[in-house]
Amino acid sequence: MKTIMKSLFVGLFLICLSLNAQQKVALHHNGTTTMYSGSNPLIDAYTAAVTNDTIYLPGGTFASPSNIDKGIAVFGAGHYESTTSATGKTFINGNLALQGNADNFYMEGVEVNGNFYFSDNESVNQVVLKRCKINGTLNFLGNLSIPSNNFGLFGSVIVGNIDLTNAQNVLFSNSIIQGRVFNSIGNAFNNNIFLDEYVNYGNEAPINGDNNQVNNNIFTKANYGNLINGNGNVAKNNLCTFAAPSFGILPTTSGNYFGIAQNAIFINLTGSVFTYSQDYHLQNPSSYLGLDGTQVGIYGGLFPYKEGAIPSNPHIESKTIAPQTNATGQLNIQVLVKAQTN
Repeated sequence: MKTIMKSLFVGLFLICLSLNAQQKVALHHNGTTTMYSGSNPLIDAYTAAVTNDTIYLPGGTFASPSNIDKGIAVFGAGHYESTTSATGKTFINGNLALQGNADNFYMEGVEVNGNFYFSDNESVNQVVLKRCKINGTLNFLGNLSIPSNNFGLFGSVIVGNIDLTNAQNVLFSNSIIQGRVFNSIGNAFNNNIFLDEYVNYGNEAPINGDNNQVNNNIFTKANYGNLINGNGNVAKNNLCTFAAPSFGILPTTSGNYFGIAQNAIFINLTGSVFTYSQDYHLQNPSSYLGLDGTQVGIYGGLFPYKEGAIPSNPHIESKTIAPQTNATGQLNIQVLVKAQTN
């Protein structure tokens, strides 16, 4: 019953936001909802929030708080135009910086126009980004003296490079990574697509580091032979365009698919830049299987990529608002809200 009531609340809240011309942000705290508007509603809602609160963002563009130092959850409306026609996409403008009290921070359905980073040598643990798009870099700053642990990235898009210098026990799953990964030690990369836009950086590899688990991914890099630089990495059941790639020093490899032309892999993918018009489904998913018997890439594994990256809170699929009232003063409004199962 608690889950049903929460879903009903979120659905009604989203309807109210979609009908309001002014941007409003909702802060949910212990069953009580407070609405914020004005010039910086996200900043105001964050200032009032405490750990374990939830902030709901409608479509629109919001200035980011200077730092995130609370373990809150943030839900947006999504970042695909195809699935946010009724609400608009949710943007956060500016960098997002997590600090030491932001354990259990969770964000879903948001596009960040900036960098996302963990402050220098501050331990921030149990952070999850799901179905988000980061237009800048993802950085864990520090030297492992006070590492951040247990970060998860699921069903997301990272445009810039990723630096894991101060990260441990990281999982990148079913995401599209346009840049490169640096300084990764003992982390896991499962069912991702590495576009590797930066093909002019010499012989640098898409993944750089030691003792990583790299399984069921797709590498579109074809200019150079290095897919992983480092020692002791495990690379199994990956699909790559290069015919004879290198996985670094003393790797453990098996079941990889080599020399597959990019135009023979996906339904529609040209170049090395993420766009919403590309189709990242495989032409022949049964021909390229991962360790678990599902297809390699973002639509296989334990957390398959969700079409349109629709966030898990109730989603407004469409709305119709009459341009004027009828003869009795009533305004005809039709809003279709769909509950999400994941």
